[in-house]
Amino acid sequence: MENAVGFLRRAHRIDANPGGCRSWFSYIRDFGRWMRLAHDPDAYVLSDQWKAGSPRPTPYLLTDREAALFLRAAGTSESPSPWAWQSRAFFMLMACCGLRTREVRRLAVGHVDHKARSIDVADSKAGRSRRLPVGDEVAAELPECDQRSRERFGDDRPAFFVASTGNPVSPGMPGVVFRRVWTRAGLEWPQAGKRPRPYDFRHRFAFANIERWTRDGVDVMAMLPYLAAYMGHAGIDSTLYYVHASPDFMDGYADLVADAERVVPETEEP
Repeated sequence: MENAVGFLRRAHRIDANPGGCRSWFSYIRDFGRWMRLAHDPDAYVLSDQWKAGSPRPTPYLLTDREAALFLRAAGTSESPSPWAWQSRAFFMLMACCGLRTREVRRLAVGHVDHKARSIDVADSKAGRSRRLPVGDEVAAELPECDQRSRERFGDDRPAFFVASTGNPVSPGMPGVVFRRVWTRAGLEWPQAGKRPRPYDFRHRFAFANIERWTRDGVDVMAMLPYLAAYMGHAGIDSTLYYVHASPDFMDGYADLVADAERVVPETEEP
């Protein structure tokens, strides 16, 4: 009985949390799982479609100053580690192209076309791939990084960005390097609350585009499918998260909804 009470208390705490995303169906599913484990092996358990998802974390909103100081400091390391010459290119791909951290880690040497000034992001989330043009700054940074890595590891390294051993970058390493560059840039590390991480460059890329379109009077809702495709989203649902989370958009949400109704034309009944 104590376990059941504890479960109900936990469900109440999750439901009271405005950042939570569990539904009561997920509570019922968890209760069925508890019943099957503790009392009745034949107890009915709802299918995985009712499994609660994880709440999306609130991003740390990098300021223009923080991003500029960080990227400047990323190219000043004198360490013998390959991160001395590849950290700036690595994080520029996230800041200027909105790539996910794992997409940068898995970028193959052959997927960077210096002449065409483009990169191929292959087999990313849900197996989707896309080709992205890169801007002047990134296009200038990538060849230098590539040349330094070729001099150190040869022409057949397993990925565009590698660790000191020549192996692909591990999942945890970008976070370690990010913290080191942040400190070297003279930026204060938050002692409480949300702390910056590499993925926040992707958030900043989305925010910057949305806010630029707003300033320029561009129809944001009409542009979201293009932003979604560039960032590798399956649809605009994930991209709309950045609209909802953007502090500059909260006051204009009604206008945004009106834009959505205007972008999707009404059809006349036959």
